[in-house]
Amino acid sequence: MPGHPEAFGAPGMVRNTLGATGVATGSAALIGARQSRLPMTVHGGAVHLAAPRTLGGAAAVWAWPIQPGPQGAAWAVAVAAYAARGALLVVRGARPEPV
Repeated sequence: MPGHPEAFGAPGMVRNTLGATGVATGSAALIGARQSRLPMTVHGGAVHLAAPRTLGGAAAVWAWPIQPGPQGAAWAVAVAAYAARGALLVVRGARPEPV
């Protein structure tokens, strides 16, 4: 369960940082830099409220921020978010903000 550093420590923090950075970066390209933190904030809050008590399975995909550090499916989602949304930002750039 959360609170055990051997399962939820540094590997989980690195994974969550990569995934959250990817989501925020992709959001900057789609909805603008000012609001880019909102999708990850909403998703993170929803995951902590709605995720099942049992870890793994299908929840490892949509509830990747609360999975144990070595969970493979959670890593795949976080790395995919980082790579895909990073590529989106490179291709589109940040959405221009109105002046």
